[in-house]
Amino acid sequence: MTRTDFNRLVRDALSNLYDYAALETHPLASVFPPPPGEPRSRAEHLRHVLLRAIERLQPPDRACSPGSVEWRPYLILHGRYAEGLNLHELQAQLSLSDRQLRREHSRALQAVAAWLWEQAFPEREAPAGERANLARWDSNLRAFEIARGPLDLADVVRSVARTLQRRVQSEGAELRLHLPEKLPPVLADRVVLRQILLSLLSYALDVRRDGPLAIRAEVQAGQVMLCIQFQVGGLVPREAGKEEAPLETARYWAGRLDVALREIPPPGALAGPACLSLSLPRADQLTVLVVDDQEPAIRMFQRYLSRCSVRVVGVQEPGHVLPLARRLQPQAVTLDVMMPTMDGWEILQALQADPETRHIPVVVCSVWDEPELAFSLGAAEFLKKPITQKDLLAALARLKLLDTPAGSSPTGNPAPP
Repeated sequence: MTRTDFNRLVRDALSNLYDYAALETHPLASVFPPPPGEPRSRAEHLRHVLLRAIERLQPPDRACSPGSVEWRPYLILHGRYAEGLNLHELQAQLSLSDRQLRREHSRALQAVAAWLWEQAFPEREAPAGERANLARWDSNLRAFEIARGPLDLADVVRSVARTLQRRVQSEGAELRLHLPEKLPPVLADRVVLRQILLSLLSYALDVRRDGPLAIRAEVQAGQVMLCIQFQVGGLVPREAGKEEAPLETARYWAGRLDVALREIPPPGALAGPACLSLSLPRADQLTVLVVDDQEPAIRMFQRYLSRCSVRVVGVQEPGHVLPLARRLQPQAVTLDVMMPTMDGWEILQALQADPETRHIPVVVCSVWDEPELAFSLGAAEFLKKPITQKDLLAALARLKLLDTPAGSSPTGNPAPP
């Protein structure tokens, strides 16, 4: 099979993405057969492969606007094939001329075909230009910067429901929204949260047996629980380490967003009720920005404050601290001193010099016993490392951010040494 023939077959298969009869006998179904022992039909497996290829073009830029060039390949293919929009609808939605749309559409198809060719024929090397495009998308995805901020969760959920309306209808399904009248704002990245929800709903549509899908929201202390409920019809047994593409995507972005994703029952379970739930932090709760280049230190602070209904946002890159503090407006910042490229003293001075952040109390954390220097530069508190839970709670209590008295844990029990 030549590359030209292969590209033509990819385009034809995408055009018949929801025609299972056409996909069952499609030539690409032989190129991408279901693994041995997998009960999924040839059509279902091919459709899964094609959707996974489109997901590879997920937009790397958080600026989700129709004019964003980086988003166009994904938006065009997802809209054209996953959502079933025609070219005129896409042209209007993305504000592109007919010529622009056709050029971008062709470019996106070539990228998807290049990745599929690489999966089907790994021994045949793709042209250098196509390899460079794939490498660039992978690099951009890894470099994507999370931009957390207060979000109207109900608005995000409704926007996702509108995006998937055609897909839901084509599956003969129904999506029901059960959202309280007044939901508190959540702290998240809108683009990333939308991607998580789109991926979870795509997965639910793939494995559902019958009946509607429901999205429910429930307010709990310090967080909002969002649950996608549906009936599964016997999930496909998978090889060890193999993931469904949409669920894999959701897990990846949930990890990047630092939100808990639970799957009940776990993938691979028998038929029955299922729930995919997200625990989203409330934006109106106490937020502490923890600045430390060591991930274990951030995790330690999260553990220390886990029972105080405090949202801990960690940042490891010194250059991201000031813009993140401006955007989040946390109630406090804990600041490590010894960091690469820019030390904590420079960050403290930058926070103090900025009118949008100078009011935020900063707790300097250092192995060096230099409280006088910290206070002279504008720090509100100083903690010498190693820091205990008792030290941290006492500092936040002195700042009147917690009612916890110094020397006790949130529950009144002695804090660990």
